[in-house]
Amino acid sequence: MDSLHVNGGRWDCHTHIYGPWEEFPLPESAVYRPAAAPMAALLQMHRNLGISHGVLVQAACYGTDHSALLDAIAVTGGRYKGVALLNGSESDSQLEALHAGGVRGIRFNFMGHLAEGQNISELKALAERVGSLGWHVLLHGKLGQILPILDSWRSLRTTLVIDHMSRPDPALETDRDGLVALRRYLDNERRWIKLSGIDRMMSGSNEPWSRALPHVRGLLAAAPDRAIWGSDWPHPNIQGDVPDDSKLLAFIEEVCGDAEAADAVLVSNPRRLYL
Repeated sequence: MDSLHVNGGRWDCHTHIYGPWEEFPLPESAVYRPAAAPMAALLQMHRNLGISHGVLVQAACYGTDHSALLDAIAVTGGRYKGVALLNGSESDSQLEALHAGGVRGIRFNFMGHLAEGQNISELKALAERVGSLGWHVLLHGKLGQILPILDSWRSLRTTLVIDHMSRPDPALETDRDGLVALRRYLDNERRWIKLSGIDRMMSGSNEPWSRALPHVRGLLAAAPDRAIWGSDWPHPNIQGDVPDDSKLLAFIEEVCGDAEAADAVLVSNPRRLYL
């Protein structure tokens, strides 16, 4: 479809940066070692796509060292915000410093290579703590991991954002049923959905992304005023070809279907969440 006319101020709500290595080297304990992807390259990609605002999600390979992320946010004059990785030992003054640097959320990773040693009760306590700052929590995991957490955290007042649509596999009947359950959980003003990761959702399939349109549109319909989008640039740990970011943006516009819905997902919803 042709690109929709969307008001200025588009947001890409999920990106990562790596490097430059001479300024921000990886620690010896890095859980993976990606190719360099500095802020300058991200800004160029965003200029090419007409995106003016973004969210930097702390890369797991940097652990809880947010130096690269905070430096990158600083050069944008407030147009970009950050999502941190915490271990729960941070002092109030450390959290306040992250907030002053532009951080507005934290991420909990439940994927196999990132989830070791996590305690759900401790994570909930941390979620409650950052909620007092007005931050949100990204929940990153597969559908079968996320649904039990949403169930046990029903009373949590901190805003939760479901990362990458909970990475469902539309070919699995259990995931199709799970998406129905996920839509029910989104009937809550503090539960948001990030309509990202379609390339991962369809990974290994020969089917076009359009086959997933009903599932993604169903999630958008469940929370049209609490849905956001992210490219996941530079696509870490991707299996297969790296997706074209312009095609990812075009897909979310196709999901939205009209300029009003696209303006909500790409402009007004992220402004409410991050500003």
